[in-house]
Amino acid sequence: MHVWSRRRARGPLAVAAMGAGIGALGGLAFTAIMLGSMSGENISLNEDEATPLMMAVGRVIGPGGLMLVMAVPAFAALGGFLAFRVFNSQEAMYQAMLAQGARPPETKPVLEGRERWPQYAVIATVALIACFILAIAVFVR
Repeated sequence: MHVWSRRRARGPLAVAAMGAGIGALGGLAFTAIMLGSMSGENISLNEDEATPLMMAVGRVIGPGGLMLVMAVPAFAALGGFLAFRVFNSQEAMYQAMLAQGARPPETKPVLEGRERWPQYAVIATVALIACFILAIAVFVR
C-alpha cells in the first residue's frame, strides 16, 4: 500500500504515456525481429491481401517501412491502453482499502528474506528465459 500511495502521484495519463512509449519500443523490436528473420527472402507486398492505401504507402517506403509504420502505433496503443487499465484497477483497489479505513504507512516497510521469495522467483525466471533466448540466438542459425 505504501508503494502505490507514492506511485499514484504520476496520474493515469502519465502512466498511459509511459505504457505507450514502452509499447512503441516493443513495436520497434517486433519489426526488427520480423525483418531479421526474413533476411534472405523476397519481402514483397501481395496486392490481393492489402488495401490500395497500404499498397501505395508500401511502394513508397517499402515492406519493412510499412511494417514499422503499422507495428509501432499498434504496439504503442496496446501498451498505453493496458497501462491505463492496470492503473485504474490498482487505484480502485487502493480507494477501496482507504474506504475500509486502511491508511498507508509513512515509511516503506522493511521486508524479511522469506517475504521476498516472489521477487527471487521472478529474477530466476527472467534469467532462465534470457539464457534460453541467448542460446537460441547463438546456436540456432
